[in-house]
Amino acid sequence: MSARRPMTDKEKQFFNAFKLAIENERGAQGHYEKMAAMAEDPESRGLFEGLQREEAEHEEKLLQLYGEYKARFVSE
Repeated sequence: MSARRPMTDKEKQFFNAFKLAIENERGAQGHYEKMAAMAEDPESRGLFEGLQREEAEHEEKLLQLYGEYKARFVSE
């Protein structure tokens, strides 16, 4: 394993963008959850529930990658 080091400014910007992407995935989940609750027909409800699950999967992948990348650096 390589030595951990402080982040450069560019790397800090990358991690801030990563955090924003995670927040966006969470926001989309909430949006689709509301849409599913408002949907009057089962087909639409199912679509929005499926989209919510996809966003949750995206969030999970982003969190995993974020943790893997973050482990390369010294905590700041």
